[in-house]
Amino acid sequence: MQDFKFTRNVSEDSGESVMKMVFEGALTLSNANEIKKILEEQKQEFSQIALMVKNVAGLDVSFLQIIESWKKSLENNGGKVKIQMDLPYDLKTLLSNAGIVYPHK
Repeated sequence: MQDFKFTRNVSEDSGESVMKMVFEGALTLSNANEIKKILEEQKQEFSQIALMVKNVAGLDVSFLQIIESWKKSLENNGGKVKIQMDLPYDLKTLLSNAGIVYPHK
C-alpha cells in the first residue's frame, strides 16, 4: 500500500555531492516498511543529505522513529543530514508541544 510519494535529486554543490529527498503523502505505519526500504537504499556516499517532508496527508511516530534512526546511523558514519518538515499548523503545533521540532540541530 503506497499512498506516499518519494522523489530524489542528486547534485554537486562546491565539489560535494548532495542528495535531496522529498517525502509526501501518508507517512504512517501502513507505509513504514516501504519508507524504511527506500531510506536504506539511499545510504550511498554523499557529502550532504537533505530530507524534506511536505504535503503530508498523515504522519505518525513510526515515520519519525525511522527517519531519526536513519539520520543517526548516517551521522555516526560521518554523514551530514538535515531534516526539514513543511507541516500544517496543527500538526506542527502538536509535534512542537511534544518537544519535536524540525529542522533541529
